[in-house]
Amino acid sequence: MAVHGQDEKKKEEVVLPTASEDLERGKKLYDGSCQLCHGPLGDGGKGANLAQAKLPRAQTDGDLARVIEIGIPGTEMPGAWHMTRREVTQVAAYVRTFGKTTREAAPGDAGRGRSLYFGKGGCQGCHTTKNPEGVLAGGLMGPDLSVIGSRRSVAHLREALVDPGASLPDYFMDTTVSMKSGGKINGRRLNEETFTIVVQDYGGKVHVIDKTNVAEVVKDRKKSPMPSYGGKLSASEIDDVVSFLVSLQEAR
Repeated sequence: MAVHGQDEKKKEEVVLPTASEDLERGKKLYDGSCQLCHGPLGDGGKGANLAQAKLPRAQTDGDLARVIEIGIPGTEMPGAWHMTRREVTQVAAYVRTFGKTTREAAPGDAGRGRSLYFGKGGCQGCHTTKNPEGVLAGGLMGPDLSVIGSRRSVAHLREALVDPGASLPDYFMDTTVSMKSGGKINGRRLNEETFTIVVQDYGGKVHVIDKTNVAEVVKDRKKSPMPSYGGKLSASEIDDVVSFLVSLQEAR
């Protein structure tokens, strides 16, 4: 019965409120709970870009309300358990207003950006995207960029190139584990539970570490293994790479 109830909830049709007082309340709730990750205008940052006419994971109003209410398992998107059902729909209604605004155009040339990405920038060494033959390829140390243009704004993509430590996902947090027996493991934290911590070192090896053997764990939320490209690429080259990244869209 519980599973059946969940299935019915998934199929639930939602009509979002449209009154000005509902949108005002939705904005207040959004500003308090959502803008830190999604930006004050919904154009992304640590969280997804919501300033789109169609959201890949929430194409219907019911989908959007459900994502807000229960979150997205396996990601940093939590559920809004503190909100009433009415408040969830008010936030969803406000989020929909972002998709009605004109999206910022990406400067630069995507073709030149592609060449820089696979050439001078060396980005494919850490990030997965489609190679020039259209096949998913690349490294796994950095975030998957194969559809990054659907999820992040132009401003966020530029910031990530110039100041990569400004807005890091928790699962790419630089972590140093000092062992009681001596020695250290430095890399990105993949997972952490009561008794274990999982770290992938910058050579790509995954370590599942028993915390009883750990002397200290140091996490740096502002340190990124990715270098700043502000000094490696010219301003116009950064524009080109941003334009290429914006072109990496999810199929609709």
